Amino acid sequence: EIKDLQSTLRDSLDEREAAIFDAHLLIVDDRMLSTEVISLIQKKLLSARTAFKQTIERYISAMSSMPDQYLRERAADIQDVANRILAHLDGLADKKKVASFSEPVIVIARDLTPSDTATLDRSHVIGFAIETGSPTSHTAILARSMKIPAVVGMRRIFERLTDGDKVIIDGYLGMVIIHPNPETIEFYTEKLCRQERLLSELEKENRMLAETTDGYVIQLMANVEGIDGIEEIRKSCAEGIGLFRTEYLFMNKPVLPDEETQFQVYKTLAESMPGQPIIIRTLDVGGDKFDAAISLPKEPNPFLGMRAIRLGLSRPELLKNQLRALLRAGVYGDIKILFPMVSSVEELDGLLNLLEQLKDELRERDLSFNDDMDIGIMIEIPSAALIADQLAKKADFFSIGSNDLVQYTLAVDRSNEKVAKLYNPMHPAVIELIAAAAGAARENQIWISCCGELAGDPLFTPLLVGLGVQELSMSPGALPPVRRIIRRLSMREAESLVKDVRREANSAYTASRCKELIARIAPSIAKMNKGF
Repeated sequence: EIKDLQSTLRDSLDEREAAIFDAHLLIVDDRMLSTEVISLIQKKLLSARTAFKQTIERYISAMSSMPDQYLRERAADIQDVANRILAHLDGLADKKKVASFSEPVIVIARDLTPSDTATLDRSHVIGFAIETGSPTSHTAILARSMKIPAVVGMRRIFERLTDGDKVIIDGYLGMVIIHPNPETIEFYTEKLCRQERLLSELEKENRMLAETTDGYVIQLMANVEGIDGIEEIRKSCAEGIGLFRTEYLFMNKPVLPDEETQFQVYKTLAESMPGQPIIIRTLDVGGDKFDAAISLPKEPNPFLGMRAIRLGLSRPELLKNQLRALLRAGVYGDIKILFPMVSSVEELDGLLNLLEQLKDELRERDLSFNDDMDIGIMIEIPSAALIADQLAKKADFFSIGSNDLVQYTLAVDRSNEKVAKLYNPMHPAVIELIAAAAGAARENQIWISCCGELAGDPLFTPLLVGLGVQELSMSPGALPPVRRIIRRLSMREAESLVKDVRREANSAYTASRCKELIARIAPSIAKMNKGF
């Protein structure tokens, strides 16, 4: 079933969308999972359904507690496969299909799995809204690729509507308008026409430099989740990869990928993007997903526990194969190593010393490697921003991980709906921390990028440029509006904005000033984006 779905997606979309279901196939073929299920059946005399359900729920719980939001959202993929297998065990596999329609409809549901989304009838489903998910969930990614307007994470929308209700889906603003009046319908009809014209205009600017009106060039890069995303990066005209996540190489594996396996992946990546910079982040997860491979205990608070380089420094075998593979692959392209979750000079020293040890090992093995590879660190913990001047003396570049930086600065878990409203990237403390990191980078003549959600949000573009961020890395689809704003913005305006909002130190004022500036220099972008 999954392979048939992949084949359909390859025919109608491209390899990247089909590759989303590679993880589903890995789950189905996971020997560790099947071994645990069989063990429960044999030892506790459980039915196959009960044994599988208990085991898979533990997997889903572990993934849902991951510190990284991107990885937490992959729990939905495990649930998707679980639903499919449970349907077979219940004898309902043939009945578990998304409804078909004979006229244009908007689907409202509590949840749509990636499989549900991929099988939507695009000739009749013109939009959907669900109560679960986020913009980086696979359901949302598929919706964008399929060009289906969608709103995810819309709490309690299902209970507010009944079949036959008239609604408008505004995917840009994240709104569902219930029972729109004739004036609203006319407004959105005109807005749709304007939007189509704007997208056509933005596409023409794809190959233009992101250069301010007074001559400052900002590098626009793309975030990517795996090798399969390379083609989309080429189409977007990104200038390189600003964040390559490597977690997919490690997830749901009974054993860790060895050096050669990783080397081949990174080498292929480098060769596919000749002459373009590729920033590869080392493994950024906690130990709870690797029990079978390295027997690490569960932690009560994985957000503040042994994750990323903390885990790597305490268990060097996790990092050694990856770093050796990266050093070797650096011969084939402009690869740069990015360390996540660095919080002290001592941690950075430990990582740099480990790199030198690994270089000596590669020399002894007579293997070629890049001895002059740029080494960067993520600025995503407040302590790192506050000692950025010291870290900048040892690192070649900084990359601001805005998602975690905001979360750790404000002590807010944005996935918790009870406190999510406190998650405020325009909080004065967040701006001051970014300013501190950018200032330290400038003083020490190293470059600084931003690869979190703020980088792809047009509302923040003038702020980041004015703060001194030289590179923005985002999902490929977010590049066109950000490029348009930079090309309409002057560095003088951006720096004046930053000076103004830092003086006022008020998040509402900051948001208002950013909106005013963008509405003036790029009104078409302001009208089509969330937050304006």
